[in-house]
Amino acid sequence: MTRRQMLTGVGAAAVGGLVVGGVGGYVIGGGDEGTTTSGGGGGEPIKIGSASPVSGAYAGDGQEMTRGQELAVEAINGNGGVLGHSLELVVADVEDLAPEKMVNAARRLTNEGVAAVFSGYTSTSSTEYDVYAEYGAPMFHLNTFQPNADYVADNQIPNIYHSCPTEVWYGPGFILFMQRLIDGGMWQPSSESVAVITSNDPYSITIAQTVREGIQSLGWEVKLYEQVTAPLTEWGPVLAKVRADPPGLIFHADYIPGDLASFQQQFRSDPTQSLMYQQYGPSIPEYLELAGQDADGVIWSTVIGTLPDEIGQAFKDAYREKFGAEAGLSQAGGQYDLVHVWAQAAAMAGDPADFEQVNVNLKRTIYRGVSGTYRYKPGELTAIPYPDAVSDPSLGMPHLTFQIQNQQQVLVDPQPYVQGEFQLPEWL
Repeated sequence: MTRRQMLTGVGAAAVGGLVVGGVGGYVIGGGDEGTTTSGGGGGEPIKIGSASPVSGAYAGDGQEMTRGQELAVEAINGNGGVLGHSLELVVADVEDLAPEKMVNAARRLTNEGVAAVFSGYTSTSSTEYDVYAEYGAPMFHLNTFQPNADYVADNQIPNIYHSCPTEVWYGPGFILFMQRLIDGGMWQPSSESVAVITSNDPYSITIAQTVREGIQSLGWEVKLYEQVTAPLTEWGPVLAKVRADPPGLIFHADYIPGDLASFQQQFRSDPTQSLMYQQYGPSIPEYLELAGQDADGVIWSTVIGTLPDEIGQAFKDAYREKFGAEAGLSQAGGQYDLVHVWAQAAAMAGDPADFEQVNVNLKRTIYRGVSGTYRYKPGELTAIPYPDAVSDPSLGMPHLTFQIQNQQQVLVDPQPYVQGEFQLPEWL
């Protein structure tokens, strides 16, 4: 069987709409199996793959990923599909994100003959990348880890799209935001000092190290640099160190929502005069469910997040209508966008099985989605951050900083996307 036959015979003669659509999908490997379809044009469906953690510690984030993908499939199918063919989503569970799980998922999906693969995470070792590179179909992910981008550049891989800026931008971006707070008189630190807390995850360590180095370059003191093994729910020993020598800022680089919620609840029982930054985890709805009102005042950021504008609101409304819940602020919208990014490139190619032309089209893409602008940096194939790397918001993906206020997510940086002002936390 040829690759084109595996892709259900969609050829250049196929015609039809370009939309985002229904779930049309099933799970392969590791769990229960089932199929669903909805909408779309005539002919055999086009399979697209999802490598997502639908079980285990990361299942909350995995649910956001697959829901965003499903909503996109439903929207596309409702408008006629891609070149007249409906989309069918095939989900492979990557469970605990172990490299062998990532490789197994890659093999399952490529054996299914999918036209593209979408994922929130990848392995830190890029172990599965060679499977996708050999197969040739576009693979999109939102794993903000610079070594993944380096692997693509070093090996000249033409089909793996790192569809958000990498984690190296978190530290510099936060320090710029912090300086704007200080310069604008919105926050006066109790001391020019920081406690940096990180998990043992390489992603978190990179962010923690860049913050430590960046803030030291400003002349600030690093009073504590603490690395823990995640997941962790009992933060008493770490907080004892924080309270023994209170810093002006706490920067928490662990990203697991349960870890961060537990830390915040335990911190609020006896808070120090410290501004609180937590990395990424608060974007996941589970965080607010766990932390409740103790989350108020927390600052967090993401290099990919749903914007509070007309496009973003339409997505959030559709998500709420379909799933009866509020969308998280990162993965759901990003995955929704990426299915559209691929569908546009595949339709322009005239054949989703023409991987070479689809990849050419993707490298030329400037696409404005619910999370901002997708444009891929040559070589790395990473999204380009605004305002960190470009000054034009139409050419970069916004590095968003939120503050939780009255248990609501309020975007406080950058312009022109701001929806509210920073408020001094009540414990300060």
